[in-house]
Amino acid sequence: MSGRTRKLRLLGCAVLLSGACGLPAGALADTVNIAFSAAVTTLDPQQATVVQTDLSVISHIYSPLVIRNPDLGITGVVAQSWRAVDDTTWDFKLRPGITFANGKPLDAAVVKWNFDHLLDPAHKTRVKEWYSLIDRVDVVAPDEVKIITRVPFPGLVAQLSMLFMMEPGWTATHDPSREAMGSGPYQLAEYVPGERVVLTPNPAYFGTRAFNTPPPHDKVVLRMISEPAVRVSALLAGELDLALDIPPTDIERINDSGVAHAGWGESSRAMIIKMNNLKPPFANNLKLRQAMNYAIDRQGIIDAIYNGHGAVSKGQLLSPMYFGYNDKLQPYPYDPDKARRLIAESGLPQPISFELQVPLGRYLLSQEIGQVIAAQLQEVGLNVGIKEMEYANWSNAYTRGDMGQAAFLGQAWPTLDADGLLGLYLPTDPGAYWKDDVFADLVMKGRSTVDKTKRAAWYQQATERMREQAPLVFLFNQPLTYATSNKFTWRVRGDDWVRVFDLVAK
Repeated sequence: MSGRTRKLRLLGCAVLLSGACGLPAGALADTVNIAFSAAVTTLDPQQATVVQTDLSVISHIYSPLVIRNPDLGITGVVAQSWRAVDDTTWDFKLRPGITFANGKPLDAAVVKWNFDHLLDPAHKTRVKEWYSLIDRVDVVAPDEVKIITRVPFPGLVAQLSMLFMMEPGWTATHDPSREAMGSGPYQLAEYVPGERVVLTPNPAYFGTRAFNTPPPHDKVVLRMISEPAVRVSALLAGELDLALDIPPTDIERINDSGVAHAGWGESSRAMIIKMNNLKPPFANNLKLRQAMNYAIDRQGIIDAIYNGHGAVSKGQLLSPMYFGYNDKLQPYPYDPDKARRLIAESGLPQPISFELQVPLGRYLLSQEIGQVIAAQLQEVGLNVGIKEMEYANWSNAYTRGDMGQAAFLGQAWPTLDADGLLGLYLPTDPGAYWKDDVFADLVMKGRSTVDKTKRAAWYQQATERMREQAPLVFLFNQPLTYATSNKFTWRVRGDDWVRVFDLVAK
């Protein structure tokens, strides 16, 4: 064992990115193995949109201004403090002494460059829409920036937890989609697309003034295992320390194994059938879209496939975790007879045929749920063909605006603010597949004020409009299921981030 490794063990784990608590010396394994249910599609912080895979990996390598902790609070990372100067100006003081792995400083000029690069029309960054309310970033001093927005942006600070700082010089000469070099606690040791990401401690991070503690493990292996049964088998064989998206029917078996334990928690992820409202048969046909909502037995799916875990969506994307949740809305009831009447009244030639895309691996038991949904839609007279797709291929097409007629998927937003999740349905977002001026106006009005009461009122109207217009089938919230080896406990969080710091050694 090297002297540095011994030093790591003696120091243990103090507060890092996630706020993980201190641990006794020698309690942590040299290598930690974590299994994702879907492949990482990019390592580029400005192209990554999937929290549980891409952004979770990136969060180990790069540093954001702020980060969301397991308790869902916000902690500064590159930012030491921040304040709202007025409704459209935010002042951020930066921690001194932060450097990238190549020795370059992470200062105010670098922070400004990251925003300029992100918002530059010449760069086709996938996450640009998330920050579209930002007008500019000004350097005040080497350790201070001001972010000026065009209108009030009350969700700005929480949104910044998803933006990770890149080094300008390195970015210009490398491919950040397959390579990585940041200022975070870990560095990229190996990336095999579709298989694994291997991380090792970043020497430039250890001992910095930003965080005076080392990463807690000598190696972190993030594996991509799409088959739930394979994840469970690897866990029980001692090959994994954490596995996500465990079938609920396996939780009891894992807990009885003596080598691992499993559980579940509430999730912010809403499962939906997303209809492409820009293509037939759903474009300009409200009755067909509403019929789709009446045709699905949501509670039956929860009971049969999720083993009773999860909650039926109350006619909206938001769950009670989100600011802007509308507790007055009610679920679409299961009413196949009404679905048949609406289909008959839709004016479309019968039978109505379309293809349902089902991405595999990313969502818990998506294949099984897709089959049940297709069968229930066929029972009301719709001719549904299923197209199962690898998640990475499906996701790339989806974010380009090239989704098919309909797809089963889940959506969440780590800021836990209606602005982020509802903003995915603004016509400027290539993944909206819906253009509704009334809805868009309500969301933008919710963005236009920092008054929480007014914001909540606008979002209430926006969710009502979305339920009425039914651009998607509101299904249920996916339960967050997980399992760990008996060496660790998992700090359960419902916002999709997966970080090694949330694994606490026993």
